[in-house]
Amino acid sequence: MEMFLERFLREPGSYEARLRAFPAVFSTNGDDRRTRELNYGGKILLPNSVLDQLVRLNIQYPMLFKLTNMDCQRSTHCGVLEFSADEGKCYLPSWMMRQLKLREGDLISIQYVSLPSATYAKFKPQSTSFLQISNPRAVLEVELRKFACLTKNDIIAVEYNDEVLKLKVVEVQPSSAVTIIECDMNVEFDAPEGYVEEDNRVGKKEMPEPSLKDLIKSGNPFEGKGRRLDGKESKRTPHVSECQEEKVPEIYELRPLEPNNEYKPGYLTFPRYNYKSRVVLERELAEKQQGPSGSGFKPFEGAGYTIRSRR
Repeated sequence: MEMFLERFLREPGSYEARLRAFPAVFSTNGDDRRTRELNYGGKILLPNSVLDQLVRLNIQYPMLFKLTNMDCQRSTHCGVLEFSADEGKCYLPSWMMRQLKLREGDLISIQYVSLPSATYAKFKPQSTSFLQISNPRAVLEVELRKFACLTKNDIIAVEYNDEVLKLKVVEVQPSSAVTIIECDMNVEFDAPEGYVEEDNRVGKKEMPEPSLKDLIKSGNPFEGKGRRLDGKESKRTPHVSECQEEKVPEIYELRPLEPNNEYKPGYLTFPRYNYKSRVVLERELAEKQQGPSGSGFKPFEGAGYTIRSRR
């Protein structure tokens, strides 16, 4: 019964083992926290016997490995999280199982490698939901701490706000596989998969932007709606003040400043617009609606009376 096959290469510091690959959920015994920690990272679980053999060799730290599917010869690179797996088995993140096209129990080759430090990496998000992140560089910096290395053309998975974000490693430098432990790496993002920019065609009639004076006359000087980077309609409703809801016409008026021809050096004057309070504006509007032939009734202006009867 083939359970475990291990092979040492003749070169000093070289190591290769062949183990059975299983998803991360098989190793955590239903512990959701441990499963998520292993699934959304770039490290695997190896048996303790691998550690015993590695410490006897003249190897460099951190321990990095090249994983290869023996059937289709697909490969990637990873680090090690713990040496707590069962003998003859290794446990991989779900995205790594998909990347290598592995099924449960498939035989893979695990080879110790030494990789150069990364200087540049370019990622391509696999969905437009990535555009909703306010600071993607800060999020990626935190999530990449769970990875030890990156391989070109890998589609890695990270978790942000209980949502799984998939990123394709489009390019890495200085080689196709690099380590990202204690390095200064420049990061760029490509347009997300499925993202379509708005096409401003030649000859397309666009509505002119309304001027400030037109907005003031319409009674809604702050009217408008937000726009998103992905082109979708914003779900947030714009805030409307009480003055905008009432739409008091013919009151908002911008009066240009007149030059002060009597200015004397040594004195400062602060000209202001002729603004009126809301109470005064409502009173003038009521008087204007009544006209000159109105009853002359003015609310809240009358003689005071007491409950006591006059004698």
